[in-house]
Amino acid sequence: MELKELYELKLQAKEPFDLNLTLSCYSFNWWFNGRAGVIPLLEEPMTVAVVSGSNLEVEVKVFGVEQVDVEKQLRWILGLDEDLSDFYSKVERDPLLREVPKTLRGMRMRALSPWNALLVAICQQNASFMQGWRMLSRIYKLLGAEVNVEGLKTIIPPGPGKLLSDDAKVKLREAGAGYRAEVIVEAAKRAREGLLKEASSLSPSRAEDVLREVKGIGSYTARLTLVLSMRMYELLPLDRWLKRLAEEVYGVEDAEKELKARWGRWCGLATYFTTVVLDAEVISEALRRALSGEVKPKPYAGRPTPLTMWMHEWR
Repeated sequence: MELKELYELKLQAKEPFDLNLTLSCYSFNWWFNGRAGVIPLLEEPMTVAVVSGSNLEVEVKVFGVEQVDVEKQLRWILGLDEDLSDFYSKVERDPLLREVPKTLRGMRMRALSPWNALLVAICQQNASFMQGWRMLSRIYKLLGAEVNVEGLKTIIPPGPGKLLSDDAKVKLREAGAGYRAEVIVEAAKRAREGLLKEASSLSPSRAEDVLREVKGIGSYTARLTLVLSMRMYELLPLDRWLKRLAEEVYGVEDAEKELKARWGRWCGLATYFTTVVLDAEVISEALRRALSGEVKPKPYAGRPTPLTMWMHEWR
């Protein structure tokens, strides 16, 4: 499907801002090519933005089938109005995150749509970085919509409706979702009923409770969803990987208590950046690096990492 150009925008970000880092992190190669990023905005009416430019001025071309105003949404997705000065101050001496204010200064977390964030979070359940993102890439390819914008082929993630089609479970299992296929379908049903819209209007703790009402969604999945989509950074998505890291690096028994004390209202964002600085290594290598002070992401790790996913083919 070919989408037509609707209009152009020029946006400014609160400094410091690094457009390249923001676009490259956790991006497949159909969303970022080293020069420009493609950001899915709406499934109905189908709308995407092609983002390029500089740290001082973000250039946007909006493509779709009908006119819609997406400036506010784009500012939110790119985090253009975020002030991370307090976050930088909090982590500048942290054994895990001290490189963030230097090496990754100006990088923002791109916010996902609530449904896509939930899909991402479910795929991360009991999975390594490679397992989870390979599974997600296959789901996108099997159930998403392929579109062309300015000669770029990209994929729009499938909405809840696509996951309720007759052949959705078959395709989910083909993608390697395993038991998660049932969780995804149940989550899609609840999303169609307004679950995520309800969560967006609640406090972080109450929103977590609402998401956990879905069978197969626990605290980690719920919190990660809310961090990635609604920037509820005060929530701590604590999985076994981060728990073990915290116990060993900080020398504590209660990882959750320690991380909340250290990171405060930035727990969710700090969790996100922890995966970036350690290249989402398996726990044994992540521990080795963290304990030896190697907490700077490697630009060429020889395998996909959060910052280099876009350099690799996903099958």
